Amino acid sequence: MKKLKNHIFIALGIILLGYSCKPADHYYGEYLSNGEIYYPGRIDSLSIIPGNQRALLRFRATTDPKVNTVKIYLRSSLSPKAEIISAPIESGEHGNIKIVNLDNLSEATYTANVFSFTAAGDSSRLVTASQFVYGQSYIRTLVNRSFTRFDKSNPTNPFLVFVRENNLPREGNFFPMQMTEVTYLRNTGDSATVRITPYQDFAQLTNIKSPSTVKYRTVYKPIPTSIDFFYTPYSQQAYTK
Repeated sequence: MKKLKNHIFIALGIILLGYSCKPADHYYGEYLSNGEIYYPGRIDSLSIIPGNQRALLRFRATTDPKVNTVKIYLRSSLSPKAEIISAPIESGEHGNIKIVNLDNLSEATYTANVFSFTAAGDSSRLVTASQFVYGQSYIRTLVNRSFTRFDKSNPTNPFLVFVRENNLPREGNFFPMQMTEVTYLRNTGDSATVRITPYQDFAQLTNIKSPSTVKYRTVYKPIPTSIDFFYTPYSQQAYTK
């Protein structure tokens, strides 16, 4: 009797292990009393990559060759209604990364519920992802770098000097402030733009025209994967030798 119980436990363990080892895009049929129910392979690695009132939906298409479409039910935290977006899965796209553009979005949290479909209308199990999409409210929180003076010790190549940024992480780590763009007019009549990192406190204005106006703005990313940069309004300073 004891040996029989051991055999039963071993058999159950093998069955459970077999189910746990199925990949995320596994497609299968369940046999019920009224016939077979087929579940197409679902997508994998779903993410929403945000930008400025737009985003990219990124996922790996299933390897199930019967799948020819994914349907995205996109819902904003500002509305209970979902927008339905259909994206075809071409024959060469199975098992590969696919990108769907999501344009004209509000500044809100978006949830994408995604199903794979076959030509016969069979639907996969649900895959979901959520992400905040940025916009004007985020832009209004951004602060331009603070100007202190022009360093004119070298009249040919003066510097525009900023206040040093505090609480910077170690270089190489993500910091929302990406750079500051400084634009000025040269003696030749054309404009030049200098870009400096948050770790730099001055921008060299080579061959700057005098008198002229120097303008600058600071560039941000809310998260490392953001598909857009976000800009403060320009500030400007009058320059004379």
